[in-house]
Amino acid sequence: MGRPVNAAQQPPRPPVDVAIVGGGPVGLTAALALARRGVTVRVFERLMQPSVEWRASTFHSPTLEIALELGIAGEMLRQGLIAPKAQYRSRTDGLIAEFDLSGLSSETPYPFRLQLEQYKYVDILNERLARTPTAEVRYGVEVERVDTFDTHAEVHGADGLIQKASWVIAADGARSTVRKCLGLSFDGSTYEHRYLVLSLEYPLEELLPDICEVNYISDPKEHLLLLRIPDLWRVVISIPPGVSDEEATSAPFIRKRLTLIVGTSLELPVKEAKIYAVHERVAERLRVGRILLAGDAAHINSPMGGMGLNSGIHDAYDAAVQLLGVIRGEQDASCLDAWAERRRAVALEEIQRLTRETTQALAQKNPVKAESYQRMMAETAAEPERARQWMLDASMISNVRRHRLPPRTGRWALG
Repeated sequence: MGRPVNAAQQPPRPPVDVAIVGGGPVGLTAALALARRGVTVRVFERLMQPSVEWRASTFHSPTLEIALELGIAGEMLRQGLIAPKAQYRSRTDGLIAEFDLSGLSSETPYPFRLQLEQYKYVDILNERLARTPTAEVRYGVEVERVDTFDTHAEVHGADGLIQKASWVIAADGARSTVRKCLGLSFDGSTYEHRYLVLSLEYPLEELLPDICEVNYISDPKEHLLLLRIPDLWRVVISIPPGVSDEEATSAPFIRKRLTLIVGTSLELPVKEAKIYAVHERVAERLRVGRILLAGDAAHINSPMGGMGLNSGIHDAYDAAVQLLGVIRGEQDASCLDAWAERRRAVALEEIQRLTRETTQALAQKNPVKAESYQRMMAETAAEPERARQWMLDASMISNVRRHRLPPRTGRWALG
């Protein structure tokens, strides 16, 4: 029953405890967290098969603790790349500050970032769900609307599908059909700049020997991120509004950008080049009756800091824990209102604040303010207690403690 199937191959099934709209990392995390506890779950994904786009690739320690709870941390570690350090650099002055995440070893069994492509995480979840009898993932289902009633909810597909469920989790991305059909606003703003994301099949560490796996580089005209992932390097470059998408993805533009980074005209093999707009938006509500919004359907933010995917996974895990209690009759459904308020506060007070501060600091045009920030980062890294607090915030450990993410009972055992 857990094997992903095409919607056209099976007729509608009987009601389930939880229907999930969206078969990406957030929806599948919720599905596994529920199904492994015996809750019947059905996932509907509009794509005909799992996406193979690179997208997000950073997993912070609280997320790895969730993965341990779900029984998939070991496989993630086998496929991923451990990044024990993070650097803040200046385009003109070089290394400003370096943080060694091993300093968090008393706080978590995972004192590092794990670099793992999003699609590989989805594959791991799908493989585990395929062996979970109470779960089913259905690809090729275009959900048109979701209705909520006093006693149940209904998912309606474009092919005539009607799926009844006690609860629905909407994890269908930033353009969420479910959020739109509920009439919820998605207020916020769009950054002036966009990001050009390049995937390079070349060992950048040979050209830039003093970098580490995670490097944030400030520049008033073109701040950037150099991020190593298992199979290649990812280079994220800010693109000003005056440059079109076509120009930004052209070979001459990319070649010039890379030359400025590595200091040589060596031809670097670019596997993929994509442009992403940068938004900060949060849905006005994360719960409407029996429908919960999670991940990008609920909130989006700047990618600087690698918190978007992680916060979505935290949404999903927290929602699953609360729903499990409600379905078993151990909790009143009001706990879902508390979940919605908590996760919305995380998005506004933590994720957007931290990612915005990082993005603005890297792009600071005022030289006095830029120098002040660089001095502050250097002093923070040099003082152990300040460095420790910075790492607790950057790794999202402070976040999950302040906002009471449900405990991960197996957190001190390796997965």
